[in-house]
Amino acid sequence: MKLEKLNPSVKAATVLICVILLSFQYIIALNVTVFVVSLLLLLFFSDAKPKRLFAILIPAFVAAFGLFMMGLYYSRGGSITDVEMKSLDSVPFAVRAAASRNLTTALQLSTRLLSYAGFGILFALTTDGEYFVTSLMHQCHLSPKFAFGILAAFHLMPGMEREYKNVQTAFRTRGIHVGAFSMKVIFAMLVNCIRWSESVAMAMESKGFSGSRNRTYYDIPRIHWYDLACSAACIAGIVTFMILA
Repeated sequence: MKLEKLNPSVKAATVLICVILLSFQYIIALNVTVFVVSLLLLLFFSDAKPKRLFAILIPAFVAAFGLFMMGLYYSRGGSITDVEMKSLDSVPFAVRAAASRNLTTALQLSTRLLSYAGFGILFALTTDGEYFVTSLMHQCHLSPKFAFGILAAFHLMPGMEREYKNVQTAFRTRGIHVGAFSMKVIFAMLVNCIRWSESVAMAMESKGFSGSRNRTYYDIPRIHWYDLACSAACIAGIVTFMILA
């Protein structure tokens, strides 16, 4: 079964609970296990493209490496080892790092970030945005006004990107040099976006949208037994690992 078929609200609640549980532990093996299992699930039980997955993992690895180096050098009063390391300059860095009393702290910080990244990427790459908002409306009783407002803003984002490029082209055609973050371009883009938002609001009202819950829906997400089973298995696995470790 693909992860995309799981109920988004249940999936989000499961990820949130698991992340909270991970924040109360310092078990390196658990963090690494969570990260590896998340990658395996994405590779074998989802439609996520490996190329996109590894592209997203690059910033996560960079951030984890930064936390590792920070924990290695600056934790516990800034002392890298229990002995004076200045007299061991000839010792290879890998040996000095392995002997450091800060190595455990550095691994705890970096692997915890990777475990968070694993859960975040797992949720992001296996959840459709529209289906998630619809699930929040039906399972979490989110107001339809907020739900459809979020969906409208979500669908306006590609139009904002196109408008930004069009405004840049218009300025350059007139011989006006503008930078990548010129306020002139951003202001013109925002003016047009405000006009679009007003048009969308009028279109929704003209089609009878009032924000009431008493209406029909094309697709209503449901919570199935396998949603609860997967959620319980994930949470129970982390709790069991924390107890036995």
